[in-house]
Amino acid sequence: MPRWQRGADEVQRQIEAGELQQLVGGAANGEPLLKKAATTLETARSAVHSDPDSAFVLAYDAARQALTALLAHQGLRPTRKGGHIAVERAMQAQFGDGLALSQ
Repeated sequence: MPRWQRGADEVQRQIEAGELQQLVGGAANGEPLLKKAATTLETARSAVHSDPDSAFVLAYDAARQALTALLAHQGLRPTRKGGHIAVERAMQAQFGDGLALSQ
């Protein structure tokens, strides 16, 4: 999946800053992360009444995993340097503030 034109400058800045890393071949397959996100979200749903704080953390993790899967499909992944913030910044740049994890 190619990168979107919108946000391309920010994504390139993150690559050059070492916040995102380019992937090739099988590493650019986000399906395993997307499946993990679905499992994590289901676990969050099951805990929402008994442990809402943990359910919130799990829901955040599921969103991050899903967005990281989208980056993988674009041939990108966050580095340790970039972490969660790199995922959020790349997604905001490409898709707008509606995908912000920290709102």
